[in-house]
Amino acid sequence: MMNNIFCHLLAGKALSMSCYACSLNEYNPSAGNANISSFDTWSGLLVQCYTPLYDQLFSASDFLFVSEAGTDLWLSHNDNDNTKELFYYESLTTSTNATNKLFKQAYSVITTCNSIINGAPEVQGGDTADIKDQVGEAKCLRGNDYQLLATDYGPVTLNLQSIGATPDLTPKRNTIGEIYTQIVKDLTEASQELGTTPYDGIVSRVTKKTALGLLARAYAQGAGEGLKENGVSYWQRAKEVSEDLINNAASYNAALYDSVAE
Repeated sequence: MMNNIFCHLLAGKALSMSCYACSLNEYNPSAGNANISSFDTWSGLLVQCYTPLYDQLFSASDFLFVSEAGTDLWLSHNDNDNTKELFYYESLTTSTNATNKLFKQAYSVITTCNSIINGAPEVQGGDTADIKDQVGEAKCLRGNDYQLLATDYGPVTLNLQSIGATPDLTPKRNTIGEIYTQIVKDLTEASQELGTTPYDGIVSRVTKKTALGLLARAYAQGAGEGLKENGVSYWQRAKEVSEDLINNAASYNAALYDSVAE
């Protein structure tokens, strides 16, 4: 019995020593050389810009509460007050979980989008068309994130700095006009840089029609703030972008239902 125990201990010791003696040479096909100037690394970082879309916004109730509660569309069951912060804005603070989560998720991804956009001129090893398309993706997603923030939080702070930049320890709110100007710029440029088919054929990635749809929404949302572009109301701009997308749907690889009922 003792001999068996001794043999097992000896074997375990030998195994542990052999592990320390081994050298580990890993290769990560998606990270390339782990330098953002490498196309593989840079392109892989873009995937993180999609994180809140599937991780929180459309797979958890938090975003639904923030975006839809607080109106007469929803009532608490049996007049319960367990969601009074979001349903009736009673005791609502910046530490309320749902609003806090959306705020932090959007800003964390915006910084990643910034790195993709700002780092594009230094990228090596990728096809020019692919780089252009993915910059369009990052701009489209950043525009969407800022639109969510402006819709639910009003005049927030614009941050266009990359990951690793010296943080602004005394951030100031931008005006709602400045925020929507950036949103419109991002989505307009994205609509010009993106193709009508998704990159690598991955249908969950944004395309030209995505950017145009979000641009029309941004104009309509900003119109409610009384904003104008070169003297033209955002309402008019929303109409123009919407009609272009509707009338030329096929050219954007888009499709529309014939009726609201459908």
